[in-house]
Amino acid sequence: MKILVVEDDRSIADSLVEGLTAEGYTIEHASTGAAALAATDYDLVLLDLGLPDMDGRDVFRELRTR
Repeated sequence: MKILVVEDDRSIADSLVEGLTAEGYTIEHASTGAAALAATDYDLVLLDLGLPDMDGRDVFRELRTR
């Protein structure tokens, strides 16, 4: 399973990526909403709502339309 982790705080992102990778998941990390919207081929998204370039809720709405 491939998980897209959308988190701008590096320490939180690193912890998530490390823990999920240790459990056998394939991880892609995006630190902005734009990077999240550019990502492809993931099964699950862990999404921070407070991103530096856009509201996480807007990212969520756009991802749902896909």
